[in-house]
Amino acid sequence: MVLSKVGIVAFMILFNVDSVFNNVMSSHIDKMKSEWDSDVFLDSFGLLTKYGYAPERISVTTEDGYVIDTFHIPRSGPPVLLVHGITDSSDEWLVLGPNRSLAYQLADAGLDVWLYNSRGNRYSREHRDNIPKKEYWNFTYEEMGTQDLPAVIDHILNVTSQEKLSYIGFSQGTTIFFVMCSMKPDYNTKIEVSILLAPVAWIAHLKLPTIGIVSRNLELLSSITEALGLYELYPFKISNVIKSLSCLRLYPTNVCYIDFYINYGLVHSDYLSPDKIAVIGSHIPAGTSNLNFQHFIQNYSSKRFQRFDYGSKKNLKVYSSKQPPLYNVELVTAPVSIIASEIDWYSTNDDVQKLKSKLPNIKRFIALNSSLEFSHLEFVYGTRVQKIVNERVINILLDDLNMR
Repeated sequence: MVLSKVGIVAFMILFNVDSVFNNVMSSHIDKMKSEWDSDVFLDSFGLLTKYGYAPERISVTTEDGYVIDTFHIPRSGPPVLLVHGITDSSDEWLVLGPNRSLAYQLADAGLDVWLYNSRGNRYSREHRDNIPKKEYWNFTYEEMGTQDLPAVIDHILNVTSQEKLSYIGFSQGTTIFFVMCSMKPDYNTKIEVSILLAPVAWIAHLKLPTIGIVSRNLELLSSITEALGLYELYPFKISNVIKSLSCLRLYPTNVCYIDFYINYGLVHSDYLSPDKIAVIGSHIPAGTSNLNFQHFIQNYSSKRFQRFDYGSKKNLKVYSSKQPPLYNVELVTAPVSIIASEIDWYSTNDDVQKLKSKLPNIKRFIALNSSLEFSHLEFVYGTRVQKIVNERVINILLDDLNMR
């Protein structure tokens, strides 16, 4: 059933109700701080500092002027870059603490760890020039792949005096890797090892419950957000923290998992630790552009891994064709190791198999059997992430970098 225009307007307004909630509830934040785990209130720098990792916050400016913030855990080993998923941030590699989050463990293994933050998220919100808001948010994951990643990689290689680095991407962090390596193929030679968790390129079989409604009404939703001046989607706000804590304090624990199920396909609540629900919920979402979200929905509708669709008239001007060109993943010659789950809603088995058939240099392909019921969210936030993901990732790096 197609939503009515009135219903969709209400739907889009609700996307931004956080701003009202934020103003009403922020006065209670100091009181709540004293009652809950302080990790809820710590950003990436604070989390790393708390657990004794002496981080550096380093800003890198892209060719098109966006200021990308990274967090660096200095070590003497080879550099490794960790790249987060959509509407997330460097926090995703840290919030479970040193016993379960990958960034700490890589540093403990002696690797020189760098944590990326995409343009527009809670950390990377500045621009070199004083450009209008609408212009600032005029980007999708393509710019992350063609601008953000190359700038960050070049900076890391320059300051470490290395010719190559290792790359670990989750979800959108794999998408922008494919974009970079296909559109700027010279960067394949700068990748020593790449480990792609829950890779996302083709998303024809995406299982998000609301995807059908959104895709059928994408043009209308786009015009509404444009008219309302809503260029940012799911911004990080203090209400992230308040809602997360309130959920645990006021409602039964199972209710708190509904959002994770609807948005990420979480199979069982046991697979996210109750002791970390407030911490996870307080750090996500971290913000992205509406256009970025639209780009993914376009790919779902077209069943193609393609560049942004401006409509046939503008496509002719931009691409010299009515249809957006595909990203040519056959140009991704960097060595790739993939870990994917057969029941993942976002990185579905059918779509991953199509990607697998096109990548020319897959060193390893690890399929997590459906019997594990390992969901998309668990790759970075799950109770089982240590055994199922982290140990595999660390072993691959140590083997491929000859660090045994």
